[in-house]
Amino acid sequence: MENFAESNSTLVSKVPMLRRNEFDMWKIRIKQYILLTDYSMWDIIENGPSEAGKIGADGKRTPPKTDAERKIRQTEMKALSTLLLAIPNEYQHQYQKYQEKSESHSEAKI
Repeated sequence: MENFAESNSTLVSKVPMLRRNEFDMWKIRIKQYILLTDYSMWDIIENGPSEAGKIGADGKRTPPKTDAERKIRQTEMKALSTLLLAIPNEYQHQYQKYQEKSESHSEAKI
């Protein structure tokens, strides 16, 4: 019989969905889900994007130059995508409107 530590099994589960009046419980579940999926994703959620992933004065992100920067950017996008998957569709539209306003506001500053 194969040892559990030596097996290549993967834990697959659904992303916990945010439901009305259940934010406190969802917060606990999504944190556990993300920690089990990829610990570095939770680090990004708590501390924000790395310096390489932040938007510069020109309003654009500099493309990653090294493999390490690409990996960090990939993890940042994975964290954002996971959180967005946990939000119901009706709230996704509100997020999209916020993103569009934020982008147009940053373009207006330039």
